[in-house]
Amino acid sequence: MKCVLALMLSMVLSGCTTNDWLDAASGIMQAKDKNEKDARNKRIKAANKAAGY
Repeated sequence: MKCVLALMLSMVLSGCTTNDWLDAASGIMQAKDKNEKDARNKRIKAANKAAGY
């Protein structure tokens, strides 16, 4: 309960709306997903190169 209260208080004091917080969280998640996808593609390309494909 304290965490929820602290989160609500920080949102009110920061002046950001819920939509702003959701947009920020969405951007972070998209960047993380892209980074993971790029890393996976690098590993696949390296494995294919090592296998001679």
